[in-house]
Amino acid sequence: MKFIIAQWSLRRAAITGVIALMIVVLAGFASLPLAVSSGVVRDRLERDISAWVGHTISLGDAPSLDFWPTPTIKLDKVEIRPSTFVDGDPILRADSIIANFNLFSAVLGAPSFSEFKLIRPTFNVELYPDATSNWSSASGDLAQGISAAVARDLATQSGAEIPPDAVIPASAALGAVTIEDGTVRWIRDPGAQADKLTAINGTMAWTAPTAIARANITAIFRGEQVTFTGSTATPLLLLGGRSAPVDVKVTSAPLNLEFAGTANLGANFFLSGAIKLASVSARRALEWSGADIKPGEALGALDLSAKIITEPNRAKLDDLIIMVDKNRGIGVLDMTWRENEPPLIVGTLAFNSLDIASFLQAFTPLPEPGKDIATTIDTRFLREIGLDLRLSAQSARFGPVMLANLAAAARVEQGRANFDVGDATAYGGNLIGRIALSEKGTDGGLKVQLSARKTNLGDFYDAIGLTGPLPRGNGSLDLELTSPYPTWATALTDLTGRIDLNVGAGTVPGLNLQKFRELAKTERFFDLDQLGEGTHFAFKSAHLQATIADGEANLTVAELVGAQQMISLSGVIPYSRSSLAIAGSLRAKPVTNGEKAAVAANPAHVPLRFFIGGSWPRPVISPVTP
Repeated sequence: MKFIIAQWSLRRAAITGVIALMIVVLAGFASLPLAVSSGVVRDRLERDISAWVGHTISLGDAPSLDFWPTPTIKLDKVEIRPSTFVDGDPILRADSIIANFNLFSAVLGAPSFSEFKLIRPTFNVELYPDATSNWSSASGDLAQGISAAVARDLATQSGAEIPPDAVIPASAALGAVTIEDGTVRWIRDPGAQADKLTAINGTMAWTAPTAIARANITAIFRGEQVTFTGSTATPLLLLGGRSAPVDVKVTSAPLNLEFAGTANLGANFFLSGAIKLASVSARRALEWSGADIKPGEALGALDLSAKIITEPNRAKLDDLIIMVDKNRGIGVLDMTWRENEPPLIVGTLAFNSLDIASFLQAFTPLPEPGKDIATTIDTRFLREIGLDLRLSAQSARFGPVMLANLAAAARVEQGRANFDVGDATAYGGNLIGRIALSEKGTDGGLKVQLSARKTNLGDFYDAIGLTGPLPRGNGSLDLELTSPYPTWATALTDLTGRIDLNVGAGTVPGLNLQKFRELAKTERFFDLDQLGEGTHFAFKSAHLQATIADGEANLTVAELVGAQQMISLSGVIPYSRSSLAIAGSLRAKPVTNGEKAAVAANPAHVPLRFFIGGSWPRPVISPVTP
């Protein structure tokens, strides 16, 4: 019994001792904040940031400490001034900074910090041609870490020994920083207006010099919300103007961009890797980006993926897959930025199918509405971009005209734009052509050239919706039109040029010559419907030539030669009003001397003169001689 009592006494004493020790420890923990000097924490924070960035920093004089749930210090009125010009404008201003610190290290008088939060900071950045900025510094832990990392990389690349003084300080890393409602203002040229990101919120984490640096932020750029995520495994090399692996993704309403590969942000900017770009409206994306290029107003969705490699003032896209307004092509593009000249894009693209009109509109702006349309055209694009593209397509269309096996070229250079069809098959024949646009000079405005050979002209008429008594058959067409105004600003009355049509054996639908002669004897006026449905005039050859000017086509040659009779026409077609003013004759075709007597004895061969009026495609015939 005494043993049991003694054992219990020992246990009670042990329990009491443990409880007492716990009370002492808890009391010690509770009293630790009392041992922390806010001034010491403030001064150490100021010193650490200044030592890291290599610039002078000033923090507010009224620190606020909080120990729950994590020890933090908050200071207002944060300013960082450039070390090269301390009296200059601050490179950073922030309403407040909040930093987490280690409680025990603070008690010992050497607080260490792990996480930071900047409240409403404004970063002012001036970018210089040598890839430095007003944030660059020759001193500081970051600068020392960059210099050491670059020296080690240079030695590794050359196979030399790493310099013994190339030591990267452990304090070279940024740590973890949260930005709340921040702003970044940057400027490239003195006197130019600054660009800026506003409403910046997100985090940047770089916990050790050799750790991966990551960023995940959202911001507002030119009225659009942007999300940026990025990472690099060697941030010191990237900051030091050396090549480093980079993974970047930018998401916004106008533009989505992804890049994964190697980047060099130094004076010799360099990219090598996979790139993806997508925009629901390339026009909107270019305007939003601030590029000094005015694209076609009709240019809509653009989607591309490629392997990109850059050189100074040049970028090459290999294994390119591009979608321009539902026109999907593959190929290669080279982009060159030239001094005192617009950027130049050269390449080859192959399409399964191509809508030529929508593709061309990608490079040409549309006009403002109004009667003075020709004076509202902005042709700046002819001076803002150089283009030399070789295009091919298994099938293509230009409006309603269908083409196959297209080989073409699109060029924009020195105030001129050309689209050349070097070869294409269309409606059983071959076609070549050119659309040229010039801003000024003797060849200013618009020029269209078209040559078709061995083409089924009837199918061509049907494709473009051209109806009426036209010669149908296989033949050739040569067309040349010019205008002093661009394509979109050209009215029918602005066109001048010529047209030449040659057709072999064929027919003119709705034309019955026997019925034509019968009606000419009895009617003062009649139309083609009165000649009977399903009838036609079979000819052996047809030739039409016309000059075009002031909204009218002047027929210089118009002959249809049949087996025994021929039709000749001359006059003016005011096509801008769809009206007709044509004199015609129906007579026997030219014959040899031995056939003249037989022709003269045939009453069907008596010459008949008539006038064609009314409007197209329903002309009205008025006989001049019965």
